[in-house]
Amino acid sequence: MTGNLQAIGFLFTWVLLWCLGGIAIETLLLRVGLIAPGGGSLAGGLGFLLWTLVVGFAGWALFNRITGLTQPAPSQQASPWRETPTELQPVLAAFPPLAPQQRRLVLVLSQLGDFDSVEYAQAVMGSWNLLLETGVDVRAIGIGGEGSADRFCSFTGFPRERLSVDPEAALHRRLGLYVGAEGFGGPWGNLLAMCAGVGSPGTLQEVLRGYHGGGRYLPFWIASIRLRNMIEVLSHWRTYVPDERWMTQRGATFLLSAEGALIYSWKDPGLLGFSASMPEPLKFLKACPAHREVITSQ
Repeated sequence: MTGNLQAIGFLFTWVLLWCLGGIAIETLLLRVGLIAPGGGSLAGGLGFLLWTLVVGFAGWALFNRITGLTQPAPSQQASPWRETPTELQPVLAAFPPLAPQQRRLVLVLSQLGDFDSVEYAQAVMGSWNLLLETGVDVRAIGIGGEGSADRFCSFTGFPRERLSVDPEAALHRRLGLYVGAEGFGGPWGNLLAMCAGVGSPGTLQEVLRGYHGGGRYLPFWIASIRLRNMIEVLSHWRTYVPDERWMTQRGATFLLSAEGALIYSWKDPGLLGFSASMPEPLKFLKACPAHREVITSQ
């Protein structure tokens, strides 16, 4: 909560400074005769634009330094679990047994109307044949209702029989997963704060990657896919999001051996943070061969 209050106070102060500075620049330009009273000019417009850029970049840098609320997504993460969590065992018990050389990938998705869940499922389906060939059995648990799951699978292509729903995010709470930013006036305010990077490290960097492609994709290619996903979810909002309490709830990823030993785990730190390597969300599978039973976290 302290960090949230810092962010609100900082934003209010910086907006006030921007306004006062703009007035001071306009007064100075009037005195030197570069602009006329009551009329616009190129000099006035350029001065305002320059001041806005200076205040914006300086404010963003200082905001990060003071609050620490917007930081780059970690490339590596200390393993949140040293072994398969007991809270996950009842879920695993409901899945069919695996052959000795198989692995099980368990996706604890956020709300099914969350763009992260949609994008993660699309990444999995893009590698579906390879996953089957390498003996990876994929299962997912998402927040929502049966209608949410039906629509989600119809849109993403994720197999419906492999997706379970958890309307109350009970598994997420038992696992202690990140609930998202708090203190911004409810679910929508909290979500908007996270979209701005508050309490959601790496979000803004990942949003920007969607536009420039990160050197891996054409500019705007990722952004166009995300726009399509957004249109789908918003067009069927109540189906995807029957309960807005869980809008900011984050998820996790578990890779397990056939015997249930933990091979890899990841806990989402914020929006657009469902993988340690967002340009290649399933990259961790390459570092975790089927026979490996050592706990790692990439």
